[in-house]
Amino acid sequence: MRLALALAAVGLLLVGAPALAASPDLGRLVLRASDVPARFAVVPDETGPRSNQQEWREAPEMRPLLQRAGRVTGHESRFERGIDSVSSRVDLFRTAAGPRIVLDYFDREMRKSGIRGLQRSRRAIGDEAWLYGDRQGHVFTVVVWRNGPVFSGIASAGVPRTRILTLARLQQRRIAAGFG
Repeated sequence: MRLALALAAVGLLLVGAPALAASPDLGRLVLRASDVPARFAVVPDETGPRSNQQEWREAPEMRPLLQRAGRVTGHESRFERGIDSVSSRVDLFRTAAGPRIVLDYFDREMRKSGIRGLQRSRRAIGDEAWLYGDRQGHVFTVVVWRNGPVFSGIASAGVPRTRILTLARLQQRRIAAGFG
């Protein structure tokens, strides 16, 4: 029995190991303090690696989706200045099919959200991208995209949409360089 459990554990590690071995440090792909507007401070408790166990503990309803999509690991960063904020994340999946599953899910949920005045548009970032935000582009902006085995996103409150799109393109260049 112990041998069977040990072999199963090794098998699980081997399934995720190729993606991890071939991947860059995801912390180098998300936004850094030097990227965001002046006087934004890092939020330490919301910045760092994101294991599957953390994701499932904090959002148990997402576990079946993330398991089906083959999520391996992730990283996030968050910055605040008063009530304004910028959050950045990168999630690595076993294959390029995983980010497509998550992006499609995210898009469906945003369209069902009922957020008054929500605007949605495609963007040329990575393989496929969506931008969501208020009409003026100053209250909130969310950009999510996929690139190969990576799902990525940036969300902001109180930062102009044009600045967030610039940051999304910066993060995408890092992803492309890391997985190119």
